[in-house]
Amino acid sequence: MRCIKRIVLLFFLVLFARPLGLYSSEKDPRSAIADIINSILEEKNEEKKQEYIKKLRSYSPDDVSSRWLATLDSAWRVAVKVQIIDVLSEYNDKRFVIPMANYLIDPHFVIRKAAAQTLKKIGDDRLYPVILKIANSSNPVHRIYFIEAMNYLYDRRFYAFLTNMLRDENKSVRIYVLNCLKVNRIGESLGLVRNAALHDKNDEVRIAAIEALGAFRDIGAIPLLHIILNDKNRDVRRESAKSLSMIGSAASANFLSLRLLAEDDNEIKELLIEALVLIKRVGDVRGVEKILLTDGSTGFRIKSAYILGFSGTYAAQAALLQALNDPDYRVRAEVCNSLGNYRNRQALASLLEVLGREEGVYVKSAALYAVKRMNDKYSLPGLFDLYAREHDPVFKELLQEAVREYIKRYL
Repeated sequence: MRCIKRIVLLFFLVLFARPLGLYSSEKDPRSAIADIINSILEEKNEEKKQEYIKKLRSYSPDDVSSRWLATLDSAWRVAVKVQIIDVLSEYNDKRFVIPMANYLIDPHFVIRKAAAQTLKKIGDDRLYPVILKIANSSNPVHRIYFIEAMNYLYDRRFYAFLTNMLRDENKSVRIYVLNCLKVNRIGESLGLVRNAALHDKNDEVRIAAIEALGAFRDIGAIPLLHIILNDKNRDVRRESAKSLSMIGSAASANFLSLRLLAEDDNEIKELLIEALVLIKRVGDVRGVEKILLTDGSTGFRIKSAYILGFSGTYAAQAALLQALNDPDYRVRAEVCNSLGNYRNRQALASLLEVLGREEGVYVKSAALYAVKRMNDKYSLPGLFDLYAREHDPVFKELLQEAVREYIKRYL
């Protein structure tokens, strides 16, 4: 009896020994792939992450791709989906193209952006029909998603689709198109962008178009930007001033200065003044003169005094001479600096007068350096008289140095 039991036990051990050994030493490939994928997603160290990615290459590409896509579809956290898409961008796997293209209409921007960047990296024309379907959607949100994708995936084949959308009934679609043309630097679209800047029925669209013209540094747009500079909408005027400043053409000086005569918005005035500072031109003196002599902003008056130094005209000099009585010493100092560019006897006499009456060293120093820059030998007697009367030891030394320089040069 005991012998029979041993035989039966031995039989079962032989029967089940091999399967038990297999199950303990082998693992389902799909389960192994899933484990490696989870390790990739959890790993913070980039080198180790790359090691896991290399390890996946020992498995069937079909199994790996299927498991990645299943993991992507089952992920519910946005950050995890983005992480997976970023990893998939490291594979040049055409099987990811269509599933990734479907994520171009995901409601989360970061997912749409990641999908577009991955598709750009993979580069495959199979996504073309999917994108065209999105472009032709009756849903304006999907049309916007198409335009967003074009920020990363644009090529010449999509040009007509994009530019046709400048006639879309939805203003947001038109704005997104203008931004896409700007991002991709599509120069052939400039005529359409100029037309939108001048004629679109919606001011927000016009502003987007004007901004694009500035970003393009479009010299051809300067005449229409001069027109728009007088638009009744202050936001449109502001954007025009910004774009003209970005283009930085001396041809804009007259229009910028003339706008200062009528402009009452401080933000726009600052943009106009900064544009004139940038191009170092005055244009029509009256606008800058108005700021210098009447504006309540000390900063604006200082910059206007600086701008008038580039003019060289009698009208500009007359405005500067009036501003020598400005209540703020910083404005008076900048006026002295600009008068030094005029190099005539009237300007010289006014600067010597400032040196005699001003008490603050700041303004007197600006006037003295302006006189020295004029380099007129007839200033020597006046400087010597000032030196003889000066009580401040520091400024007296500055006058002494100036007198010595003139004596060496002319005597």
